[in-house]
Amino acid sequence: MKKSFIAAFIFCSLLSSASCGHPAEVNITGNWRLDSIYDYYNGFSFTNKNPSPQEVYEYRDNNTVLRKGMGEQLEYRYHRNDSILSLSDQTGRPADEFVILHVDDNLMALKKNKSPLFGGKNQRRYEVRYFSRVQ
Repeated sequence: MKKSFIAAFIFCSLLSSASCGHPAEVNITGNWRLDSIYDYYNGFSFTNKNPSPQEVYEYRDNNTVLRKGMGEQLEYRYHRNDSILSLSDQTGRPADEFVILHVDDNLMALKKNKSPLFGGKNQRRYEVRYFSRVQ
């Protein structure tokens, strides 16, 4: 009897801690500078620690984001659903989709899955973009 009570208590504790493990959603509104890009392709990787030209993404309250860089400014619409950040152009056509790996008040990491360059099975290709909030 005592063992089953302890097992039930441990199970309920694990269940409640798993459901409470999600932190409150961080507001991404504001300016985010692209600091570095990590590229991965089938075991080969490269980190660009100084992407050029510098890009800044301005996330606005009206679900638009302005990408500033390369001598131009492009506006997209964004939608955030759990850990997915989707961008679309002004006509509504999907532009990019990212998995939010990390976001807090100062840092954000977004993963973008990419298509393989060559045919074949078991290929993985993605990039992780690292951002810091700017004032």
